[in-house]
Amino acid sequence: MILIGVLALSMGTFVSCSDDDNEKLDLRLTVVEGMIREITEQLENIPAGSTITSATQSNGIWTLVLSSGQTLTINPSAAGGGTSLEVVEKEHSIVITINDKEYELPLGTGFRSLIYVPEFVDGEVHAGSNGRVNVKFLVKPALTETLLVDAGFSIGAAQELQTRVARNYFSVDGVVMFDGEYINVPIRVLDANAAGKTYAVILQMNLDGTVYLSNAFNLVVSRDFTGTPEDIVPAKLIEAVGDYTELENGFSTATLPEPTVDVLGTFNFKNLFTELPEGTVRFELGPKELQNNNVSRDDRYEVFRNALSADGTWELKARPGTNGDAPNNEQTSGILINVVVDDVIKHKIYWKIVDPVAAIPQEVFKGAFSENPHIEYPENVVWEKGAHVYELSKEFTTGDFNPMHDGGKFIENFQNYEVLLGSDYLIYNDGETLLLGELGEKLAKHSRGLYWSNRQSSIAASQRRNLDIPAEEKGNGEIIAGYDGISTTEMWETFGFRVSDTAIEMSEKYAGNALRVGIGLRYEYAYGERNIGVSGSLVFLWFNRRVSPEGVIDPAPR
Repeated sequence: MILIGVLALSMGTFVSCSDDDNEKLDLRLTVVEGMIREITEQLENIPAGSTITSATQSNGIWTLVLSSGQTLTINPSAAGGGTSLEVVEKEHSIVITINDKEYELPLGTGFRSLIYVPEFVDGEVHAGSNGRVNVKFLVKPALTETLLVDAGFSIGAAQELQTRVARNYFSVDGVVMFDGEYINVPIRVLDANAAGKTYAVILQMNLDGTVYLSNAFNLVVSRDFTGTPEDIVPAKLIEAVGDYTELENGFSTATLPEPTVDVLGTFNFKNLFTELPEGTVRFELGPKELQNNNVSRDDRYEVFRNALSADGTWELKARPGTNGDAPNNEQTSGILINVVVDDVIKHKIYWKIVDPVAAIPQEVFKGAFSENPHIEYPENVVWEKGAHVYELSKEFTTGDFNPMHDGGKFIENFQNYEVLLGSDYLIYNDGETLLLGELGEKLAKHSRGLYWSNRQSSIAASQRRNLDIPAEEKGNGEIIAGYDGISTTEMWETFGFRVSDTAIEMSEKYAGNALRVGIGLRYEYAYGERNIGVSGSLVFLWFNRRVSPEGVIDPAPR
């Protein structure tokens, strides 16, 4: 009937109200009055303390779900005939007005919420090397520009996945901005220990005494994060630094120019810059997490940290054992040093150190030595019981013995051994002993230089040819079973011999046993080590194999 009436009016035809029309109108008003009365009764009988947990609107019809379990369905457009019904959503409540009487229902904590809005399929947000990231949230109920100004943001919770609580590692730092119906919240990482880790983070918003908590989101902190604010600018370096290269995330590399600077002496990093940013400048070693594995090792990292002063002065006070080259292509070679100006990082440079010894082919260090030669004292030399010191380099150069087995080749090669670096001697024999040249000494700062080490030492049964004893009491000169390569502890504490940096030493415990002492010679310098000869075992030297002092007792096989 209503549709017919509308069509009739649209065609310009006037029909007077009949008794049936009046009856229909009266019926509609009665229905509206009943609906208003029902809503009013529901509103006036809501349990005290009830809040709205859900509010939706579809085609003008509101559906309100209350914490008491009740559901109100309100259609303001259905009012009329002198009856008014209005629903208005405010900041913290929804107000229902019936014939000028207001019923205000507060929004519950479940209604007020921050909802993290993922922007990538993995659902993660990634903080860059500067420790900053914007995170998007949907606020319910919606904020206005005015309300956003009064809102306070903080980190509600943060926990490294599968480890510990770390709320203080993060903060909201910056201006929260609108992004359509969302807000972008700038979050900053505060602690360098968070680098390379993933955290479950919850954002907290405080507005007019009401606390909003977001759902948790995963925040991945870049491995490159240093813990200090950054404002990276290109470095202005002297011409001698010819390979300055900028990398990703504000990092760069350069090589320390020698001889412009003396890495093993003293210099100042300031002198490598033609210009530094204005302000209070300090130099600091980059955090372990950003150093390659050859630098980040605890002992080496401490050496580099102690070498660098805040004013830029560099002086090695101990042996680092590496020049800072990376162990693989996935890491960056060099020692990361930050230039910090007024507590802001301006430069992050991996300084590479040239290691000239590492470039020398192993063939040069091999010399004319053959692999693992065996030499033996001849039958007329007896090593008596008790303490002795056998200075290896001198004995092999000027010793008065003619060792058996190799025709003297080992001794000849030792006497003529040398290693050159350019035109400078690294190692040479001066006719009395093996020595380091001036360059070899310089590169061996804080290092042992040339040193001997035990490789594989054994106990043998002496043949006792010099003793007038029955043949059955003599040995065979071969290694005794179970004593082929004994420990260094047993060598010294039981049999009384050991290999020191410069010599083979015998203590009073040495009982004249036949020995085969495997020894190696190495060059240890500031950045590494190199083997002399073919491998780590330069020579096997026999003592008392064919002769022995009186009363030698061989250990029983084991």
